[in-house]
Amino acid sequence: MNTMQKSITSKSAGSRIAGILFGLLFFGVGFLFCWMMAISPLLNVINSKDWIEADCVITSSKVHTNRSSDGDTYKIEISFSYELEGRNYRSDTYDFNISSSSGYDGKAKIVARYPVGSKKTCWINPEDPTHAVLSRKVPGIVYFVIPFTSIFMIIGLTALLGSFGLLPKSWSIPFNNARHKRVATEAKGTKQLTPKNSGIGKVLIITAVACFWNGIVSVFLFQVYKGFQEGDPEWFLAIFMIPFVCIGLLLILGIIHSLLSLANPKIELTLSESSPTLGQTVELEWQANKPLKRVSKLQILLIGKEAATYQRGTKTTTDTSTFHICAILDLENPALHQRGTVTLTIPKDSMHSFDSGNNKILWELAVDGTIHRFPDINDTYPITVRPLPSV
Repeated sequence: MNTMQKSITSKSAGSRIAGILFGLLFFGVGFLFCWMMAISPLLNVINSKDWIEADCVITSSKVHTNRSSDGDTYKIEISFSYELEGRNYRSDTYDFNISSSSGYDGKAKIVARYPVGSKKTCWINPEDPTHAVLSRKVPGIVYFVIPFTSIFMIIGLTALLGSFGLLPKSWSIPFNNARHKRVATEAKGTKQLTPKNSGIGKVLIITAVACFWNGIVSVFLFQVYKGFQEGDPEWFLAIFMIPFVCIGLLLILGIIHSLLSLANPKIELTLSESSPTLGQTVELEWQANKPLKRVSKLQILLIGKEAATYQRGTKTTTDTSTFHICAILDLENPALHQRGTVTLTIPKDSMHSFDSGNNKILWELAVDGTIHRFPDINDTYPITVRPLPSV
């Protein structure tokens, strides 16, 4: 029993760590690209208000095209020469935008205003005279990058706060915070139990997350690929993307794992009384919908859990502990069996099912099947345990 409690506690800790890592990655990626493509240009625009205004001569003016199989992107490339304190300098920075983007016509109109040989005005950084720009306006891409990256940062921050239990209690879903949910008080008779989680649902969730994650990562991988293809690799971006690519690969493996799980035998459970009372002994019929030839061990466990949600200052925490666990079926060679009937007794001195929102008593039947070199069977079937009838 202590081993099972430690296992459940470790799963809870593992979920929290996964949430923290997910939050850090999402917030980190969002913040990094927001800084590079939005915040840094904005700070440069603000700082350039004190730069020195000077005359300059345009020496080169064109729209540079970055060609790729996914479409071309464009960047303004204008070079100019200028003089400061008797020294000549050259710069090729039009504004503070560091990226290329689609939309050729708008950039071509800007380039047309800066013909080669024309005299224009530039602004020179007094602390670094080699750095000068022709435009101090906020780059248009900033208005797109800030809301886009904010989505990542909000998701990441929410995951972090949720992992540490710091989300406001009022953010909880209303029906989960009901003061009390009524527990069945009358027998319901024989019933086939429904598993808590659907295998198809798990596949769809992992697939959606994988598509979203890898879709975003692929944008930056394309930039890395383009740099190597053009002979100008972006090593920092390439190295930075390694952990994100690894996570994407793990998500793809997760899809494969969940798809393989669908091929596992499903254990159908039927209770002679789907809502037994404390102290009641009932029959449990189990049946596999496929042969159990690959299953080396099969267990069915009766588990009782207590979940308590409480608040310490601004921190909301939910603790889950197991107060009852027993094996009602333990087969070392399930291949010799396809179905069977066992009895189980709900402890009389235990607690019936209960849900008051912040405090819950949960009962379930857990089916664990070990399959060598294949996803294991791991399903849970919630049941309702009724209180003893009043005398």
